[in-house]
Formats: sequence, structure tokens, C-alpha cells
Amino acid sequence: MDTRHIRHFMALVECGSFARACEVVHLSQPALSRSIQELERQLGARLFDRGRFGVVLTAHGRAALPHVRGLLAAAESLRQEVEAIDELETGELSIGTGPYPALALMDRVCARFADQYPGIRLNIRTDNWQDLRLALLDHELELFVADAGELSGDPDLDLVQLPQPEVVVFCRPDHPLTRKRTLAWGDLLDFPLAMTRLPDDVERNIQALSAQKGGLKRRIECDNIAMLASIVASSKAVSIAPRPVVAGLLASGQVATIAVSGIETLRTRYGILHRRGRPLSPAAGKFHAMILEFANLN
Repeated sequence: MDTRHIRHFMALVECGSFARACEVVHLSQPALSRSIQELERQLGARLFDRGRFGVVLTAHGRAALPHVRGLLAAAESLRQEVEAIDELETGELSIGTGPYPALALMDRVCARFADQYPGIRLNIRTDNWQDLRLALLDHELELFVADAGELSGDPDLDLVQLPQPEVVVFCRPDHPLTRKRTLAWGDLLDFPLAMTRLPDDVERNIQALSAQKGGLKRRIECDNIAMLASIVASSKAVSIAPRPVVAGLLASGQVATIAVSGIETLRTRYGILHRRGRPLSPAAGKFHAMILEFANLN
């Protein structure tokens, strides 16, 4: 049912005559008559009777009137809701982040977004890149930021690479490794290595680096970066992370970095990913732009 016919019906009810209703809806009288006739045809009932002093509602017209008012109110509510979403006054946005970019990048973006668009409900999921990809393709997320090394050729995804922060090896300040002037990867293997779940190619690089000492055997795996950092600060475990992630711990002296040669292949590959061929919502588009802004400031 065309809402134009509904509006023409209400104009005729409120004006009481075709002549006055035509002025309100800016139609000729034959055009307005055809519109009313089409509505009557769709409903299968006559809605108006013509009288000496104008038009009056039939019994069917009177029965239709409250429903017509409800339809127009719903249409107006829908229009206002759509405008509010376009203007980021209301709505919902679901985004994802890998454990490392969650700190010192996505946390800052989310804070800025929440301040600027308080009417948007922001749902944030922290997970590994494999599960984030599945959630994205299942339409549970609009976009996510994570290590994109395994996803760069994915035909279902659009990828925007981000500037990459420096990767550092860190441990507690009084760790035995801090007393050595030169360190190689093999020196780390005397202690537990605390890391998140790694992409397959990075895992292969670490295993290759560890091969001379019989492979990586002492390992702590956790996708909660705050927990990993706390473990490192309180034990002899060693970890690897982008410098911005541990900047606060370094500044407070809870952990210290150590220079390790031969680890150039262990680097970040952050990217923004969303479904190929599906435009981002207004809220997701703004969030995407904020990610790029903050990533280029780091």
C-alpha cells in the first residue's frame, strides 16, 4: 500500500472537500480522485460519500481512519529513526579487536567514539583473529582490527593495513636476562614464554627460531594481555608485544625491555577488516575513520 494514497486520504478527511485537499497535497482534482479510488480498490470498499457540502466518510472510511492515523505515525517514526541513525544519534555498532590492538589503539578509539556519539550502543568483542573472522562473516560484527597476516588474501574480506608499531621483548626489571649485554632468541627459551595465540606463519617463525634448542617447550598462552603482563611482571616469564601495549608498564617500572637479536621476523601486521561488498553503516564508517586517525598518531 503506497503511503501517498494514505496521505491523500488524510488530507481529504481533514479538509472535507476535494478542492481544499488538492491545494494541500498539490495535486489536480482528477489526480487526487484517482489516488482515492486506487486506495478504495486496494481495500475493496468505498471510503467517502460526496455530499452537498463536501465529502464525508462512509462506515468503512470511519473504520479505516484510526488505522490510517497509526500508519502515518509509524511512517513518521520510521523516518525520524532513519535520520537519527544517519546522524549517529541512535543505533548500535558491534566491533571486534585482537588482544594486542585492544590496548593503546582500540581502547582509545572506543573512548573517543563513546564521547562523541553517546547515543550509539557500542558492543566490543576481544578475540583471536580466527574467531573474529567467523563472527564478521556471521554478521555479528561490522568490522574488526587484528593481525591480518593470514587474512590478506581472503576473498570475503576487505583489508586496510595500519601503521605497524615497534615490537619489544619484555620481562620484570630484576630478571636474570637483564644482566646480559647481548641476547639471542635461544637465551629466552630458558624461561617460560608468555604469548597470545599466534597466526600460523608467526608460530612457524617462532618454532624455526627455537629449533636449535629443541623447539619451544616452556610456554604460557593467554589472549588476555593484561593478565599476560601481570604474569611477566611477577615471574621469570618473558613476553613479546607492541611497545604501545606495554608503554604504561615500562613507564612505571613494572617491566623492562631487553634487546634480542635475530627476531626481525616477529612483527605486527595490524589491519582493519570488514565484509567485502557490504557498505559500512554510518556508525561503522565513522569508527573506521577514527581507527585510521589514531593509528597514524601512534
